[in-house]
Amino acid sequence: MSEELNDHEEPSDSGGERGWHIWPRDCAIEDRFYTLVDGKQDSNFLSDISQDRLFCDAAENFVTVNVYTSAGWGRMSTSGEELENMPGNKSLLIQSLDDLENHLDALKLDTPAQTISYFIDPVYSWGRLQVSEEVARRLFSSLPVHQQFISVISTFGEKISPVEQSYLTYFDRIQILNPFRTFRSTDSAIFTQTCGYDLGYLYKYVDLHGRERPKDPFSIRQTGVYHKYDPQAKRSVWIFIQPSESLKERLDSLFSRYKDNPIDIALQVEVHFLVLTHAAKNWRPYITYLEDTFSKITEKGFYSSLDLDVDSSSPKIDFGDVREIHIFMDKLRTVLQLIQMDYQIAKKVQQLLRRLRNRWIQETALNILTPRLEDVYDRFEQHLYDLSGHESRLNTLLMRANDISRLIQQVINYRAGQFSQAANNKLNSLVSSAVVQGESIHSLARKGAKDTKLMKLFTIFTVIFLPGIFIASIFATNFFAFNTESNHIIVASNIWIYFLISCTITCSLTTGWIIYKHIKRRSRLRAERDGSGAAKSRKVEEKV
Repeated sequence: MSEELNDHEEPSDSGGERGWHIWPRDCAIEDRFYTLVDGKQDSNFLSDISQDRLFCDAAENFVTVNVYTSAGWGRMSTSGEELENMPGNKSLLIQSLDDLENHLDALKLDTPAQTISYFIDPVYSWGRLQVSEEVARRLFSSLPVHQQFISVISTFGEKISPVEQSYLTYFDRIQILNPFRTFRSTDSAIFTQTCGYDLGYLYKYVDLHGRERPKDPFSIRQTGVYHKYDPQAKRSVWIFIQPSESLKERLDSLFSRYKDNPIDIALQVEVHFLVLTHAAKNWRPYITYLEDTFSKITEKGFYSSLDLDVDSSSPKIDFGDVREIHIFMDKLRTVLQLIQMDYQIAKKVQQLLRRLRNRWIQETALNILTPRLEDVYDRFEQHLYDLSGHESRLNTLLMRANDISRLIQQVINYRAGQFSQAANNKLNSLVSSAVVQGESIHSLARKGAKDTKLMKLFTIFTVIFLPGIFIASIFATNFFAFNTESNHIIVASNIWIYFLISCTITCSLTTGWIIYKHIKRRSRLRAERDGSGAAKSRKVEEKV
């Protein structure tokens, strides 16, 4: 829903006394004491994130409302039908704008000794809130909710990555005015000395996700809290964004205990102690899990062998372990920051208790509550001590992880040095072998040179004596005969057969060799032409 009102328009009266469709701007327009917030800018910002990721469609509203009074306890459905006849605790679901209007029409904020709690859950952990923008603006402007609560609610909604995981927000305001004022001209209860307050914050915690993956059984969760309180009238409004089911049960149990002693409802700052301590209950088991995971990494760092020939019983170590421990250290830093954020939130609430005590002790009707405030203040001190202990464990674990990371890196570097030394030794051995082989080859080369000289000598002698041997072999055939009486050479009449056969064989071999060389040359030229044509075709195709 877009923001369309200018700075001088009055809030609309449709759907109630305050313009629901312009929260949080209506607070800035009507409340002259809210000077630290730009209501128009925040209202436009709320519209932008509503369309992108924050709120759901109008048909998907699912807001749980519990109304606790000192008159008794019971439940009421969305239609108003009582499920239990005992008055006091009325629980309903807001699933449409009509349900919200009926609830607000039936709700009387000036009724004393009552607590109203609203629970707004997402569809899934990082999903949109199950409330439409119309219902949210109407509800927040009707209560009215402090406009700084937008810094809390804007951190929720649909996400695909852990954005704003390190974001911390907190605000409080002690008022001398009636915190449930409507700023009507006929409102005479604006300036009553109530010392009420508005308080809102966002806290982070870890909880079991119950899935097979990721390997880490815990995941980071967040819950937004808003509280508006009038201690004199004992009226209180709570808004919880994405509370855990176990927290809902604890809150219901705590509020139900007020039925026997209604005055205790005036000290609802105790609820903040319950909320923050309940959120911190999983820090100890989660840090224990991290320490157990770290012990497996330290085993590799301390007990892995330094030798290259590692036996099967020695832990294996490689560069993947360095990456794993850096991922582990990043997780430690994230968890450490979340605990520090929870510590700051608890410290701010404790400081608020001190400020309330200093104001309430001056009021006759409220000074009886100051001992209880002191008790809650002391319990917060214990809670802060526990968080400091968790922080100390994480700091120690982070320092140890840093040391183990350096140790593993040194082991890897030492092994790399050993490997380099072994490689150098092997290379030197190969070089020595190559030198020996070179000397052997050189010796063989010298011997080969001597053999070559001998073969050259044999060739010379062969060339010298070959003509004589050839002539002697011819005259040794039966085609020639010597007549000793006449000293003449007698040549056989069929000597032509010798020359015919010899010339035929010689010509045939020569012709066959020439034909073979010609065919081979043509084949080579054809292959070269085919290769050149294919290359040209590819170039043409590439150009096309």
